[in-house]
Amino acid sequence: MSTLLSISPEGSSLNSLGRKASTLQELIQLAADGKVAVDDGRVVLTAKGQRLQKKSRKAQALEAHKEIVFRALTNVDKDKRGLTLTKPIHFRAAIEASKVGVASVTRTNVLDALRELRDEGKVESVRTSRSNFGIRWKVAS
Repeated sequence: MSTLLSISPEGSSLNSLGRKASTLQELIQLAADGKVAVDDGRVVLTAKGQRLQKKSRKAQALEAHKEIVFRALTNVDKDKRGLTLTKPIHFRAAIEASKVGVASVTRTNVLDALRELRDEGKVESVRTSRSNFGIRWKVAS
């Protein structure tokens, strides 16, 4: 998978990808799966490879955002029950992201990370009303 992520959108030469046996085996497997092709001496991504590369990058970003959002949730102001809204978490996540060099954290990134953290059991969502605006978040106990 690391070889797939290192192929540039314009294509990459074999020299730039490396000549280790594991890299070449991975390229052969990617070609057999229809994810890369050779065009004019360069390894290029097929449409299938581009989708997989995009999905892999999105998964890597989600992992980074989960760490940032969890740190933000633990550091944000909470009420007496330990609950907080999404907006303060987003603001705090932006601060945490700048500390570790992540360019930006959008509201969607924060919500996706909170859902993933909830699925992992690290945070809890508490519904305080029937609308989606009544959802509060807290660190799981």
